[in-house]
Amino acid sequence: MASREDTILAHQNRQTTQQESGIDTSSYLNGAPTLSSGRDNTQARRVTRGSVSSSRDDTIIAYKNQQSRQPTSANDMTNTVQQSNATESPTDQSNWPSHARRHRTEADIESGGQKKKGRGVLKGITVAKKRFANGSSKLHIEFSKTLGGSIGENYRLFVDDVVVYMKRKAPLIGVNKWSAIDSSVKDSIVADVIAKWDLEDTYSTKGKILTIARERYRGWRSTLHSTYKAYSTDAQRRANKPEDVTPEEWDYMINYFGTDLKFQELSRKNTENRQKQKARHIAGSKSYSQISYEKRDEETGKEPTILQLWQITHTRNGSWSNEESQTVYDNARIQIREKEGEIGGPISSEEQNNIFQNSYRSTMESTSFKPRGRGYMAKPPSGSERLHSEIQRQNAELTLEVHDLRRQIVEQQAERQREREEERVAREKHLEEERVARQRELEEAKQAMMHDIMNEVRQSMRSDVEQILGTRQEDAHQFSQARDAPRNGTGNRSSSLFKNSTMITQHQLMQAAKHHRRPPSEKDGFL
Repeated sequence: MASREDTILAHQNRQTTQQESGIDTSSYLNGAPTLSSGRDNTQARRVTRGSVSSSRDDTIIAYKNQQSRQPTSANDMTNTVQQSNATESPTDQSNWPSHARRHRTEADIESGGQKKKGRGVLKGITVAKKRFANGSSKLHIEFSKTLGGSIGENYRLFVDDVVVYMKRKAPLIGVNKWSAIDSSVKDSIVADVIAKWDLEDTYSTKGKILTIARERYRGWRSTLHSTYKAYSTDAQRRANKPEDVTPEEWDYMINYFGTDLKFQELSRKNTENRQKQKARHIAGSKSYSQISYEKRDEETGKEPTILQLWQITHTRNGSWSNEESQTVYDNARIQIREKEGEIGGPISSEEQNNIFQNSYRSTMESTSFKPRGRGYMAKPPSGSERLHSEIQRQNAELTLEVHDLRRQIVEQQAERQREREEERVAREKHLEEERVARQRELEEAKQAMMHDIMNEVRQSMRSDVEQILGTRQEDAHQFSQARDAPRNGTGNRSSSLFKNSTMITQHQLMQAAKHHRRPPSEKDGFL
């Protein structure tokens, strides 16, 4: 299989044989390549970005041909060097990229003529070896459901593989940012990655691959710019070309970094914004997604909350990376606890994340809605999502207010119920007291009435007994007279009268006894 350099040379030979055809790469410095026609040079048409002619290899070939047809004069070279030297000043050596911190010859001398071992330029050799050991089959990869990044044992190999395919296809010449690359080039990168990995060809998969490619493309250009700033002259820069670019690309990037005023202004603003980001993680090169995956609960599979992940990635041996990181954590924790206290229970992970992001923006005085503490694979909220989040927040507040109102209503109802119950108990107690008092009065009246009845009965019996005793005395007197009377007719009559009197007296005694043995009634006048 031909190498990229062989392809460039072959294509260059074909281009030199064509009459007045090819890409006018002088416009690449302005980011607008055009394709001219051999029959009518006045009819120039714009090349569609991302087509075959705007891939990385083709932009290199076109730039090389343009440079060979339009040699730069000595005066132009001098002006370009002076302009680039005037617009950029060398940075401190400690901030240089690793390959630019010292001259190659010095490094060779220090290492005894051998190049010192390091990470070097990514070539995808490790993943190729693993794929070969796996029988050239597709390698397995998963993505975090919460943070979006690749996870598992192959997470780093997957990212490295995306970077390899990105650098093979994405051009540096003629574009100034990732969004300027045509979608066909991006689709080609996605297709190459899916062909080598066990992934479904879905819109979500494409988005994740391109997110990694975009982030690493920006990092690639940032590293090249750091190399550019590491030296004070273009001659030094050309003598220390990074390994992952061709001479044509490096020449273009030197001109671009030194002459493009828009880029220089944007770079200055980005540097200022970077200096404002005081909270720094100390998790190294491992992604947030992988850290969260490794710190998950082995039994439940639950990953750390946003607050726990922030603490994991910003502390080492219990010490915070800086004061700002701890302040963000403390403020967010206080707000989360207050929210949980208001609703009387734990809140959802989404609500925790919203509270954390709001706390970060207020603590760090940031106006950006880029998610913090979740890694670059975490999708930032769109306008509709922010609106939805705001609606959810307002709904949560309204729900809380409704909850408070319902609680107040329940408390008022309970208070009224308690008052009614107290009134009922008091009323029943009063009625019971009245009933007891009435019962006591009735008992007292009954006792008094029985006492009066007994007195009347005793009085009546006493009268009856006296009457009976009086009658008995009279009868006894008559009996005594009859006994002393001479035996004559008068005597017989007296005896008869005595007998009648005795019978009447006994009858009266029996009637009186019956009268006093029966209970009193209304006829007696007592009740």
